[in-house]
Amino acid sequence: MKIRSLAFLPLLLVAACSSEPVRLYQLRDADSGTEEQASYLRLQGAVNLANEFLSNSPYARGFPAEEAHFSMGLSDLLLHLKGEDTISMRIETTGWADMRTAFGDGVHPTGQGFLTARRTNADATGNSTSDAAFLQLSIADMAALLLRQAATLREVQERGEFDFWINYNLLGLNPQTGWLESNVVERRAYAVQAGFYQWMDQRNMTAVGEGTVTSEGEAMEETPLVLPAVTPPGGGNFPEPDFP
Repeated sequence: MKIRSLAFLPLLLVAACSSEPVRLYQLRDADSGTEEQASYLRLQGAVNLANEFLSNSPYARGFPAEEAHFSMGLSDLLLHLKGEDTISMRIETTGWADMRTAFGDGVHPTGQGFLTARRTNADATGNSTSDAAFLQLSIADMAALLLRQAATLREVQERGEFDFWINYNLLGLNPQTGWLESNVVERRAYAVQAGFYQWMDQRNMTAVGEGTVTSEGEAMEETPLVLPAVTPPGGGNFPEPDFP
C-alpha cells in the first residue's frame, strides 16, 4: 500500500535535493554488449510499443492528449503533442533515504516527469543512471509506466503543480475515495495503464490466434471504447511492475 501524507513533506523536501537525472546519452553511447546499451534498447522498444498503443488502440482514447507520441531525446524522453509544445519527461533516481518511492511501486510523479527507485541488489553499480530501477523492467512494463506517468504529468499541467500536490496527498489519504488507482486524481492515469495491458493481451492473442501470425505493425481491429474497470489494490486487473 502506498502512503502519501503531508507529514512526509519536510523529509521529501530534503530528499528531493538528492535526486539525480537519468542521462539517456550515457546509455546511448555505452559500449556494445553492455548492460547500459541493453537498457537503452529496451527503453527504445518501450517507446515504440507505447507509440503503437497510442496510434492503434481504442483504449488509448483515454489518454489526455490527441495524437501524442514519444521519442528519445538527448537526455530526457520527449512527449510530442499535436498543437502543443513538446514536453520533456525527465527520469530521476532517488537518493539515500528518499521516502517518495519507499511505500509504493518504485515510481513517483514530479512536475518534470517521474522519480524511480534505484536497485540495491548485488548488481547495483553505484551509478544513478545504470541503477535506475525503471530501466530494469521488461519492455511492456516500461511502456505501461511511461504511459501512466505521461498521463499523470498532463494532470499536473492541467491543475497546476501546487493544486495537484495538495490534492495528490490529501485525496490519497481519504479511504472514501480510495488509494492509488481508485484515487480520483490518479484514476485516468491508471485507466490508461490498464488499457495498455488489455491491448497487449488482445495483441498477443491476435498474433497467435488460429495458428496465424500478424505483422508487428498491423493495427488491431477497431472495437467500441470501454475503459477498463479500475479496482483497489488487491483486486486490480493489471500487474504492477516488479522492481528489483
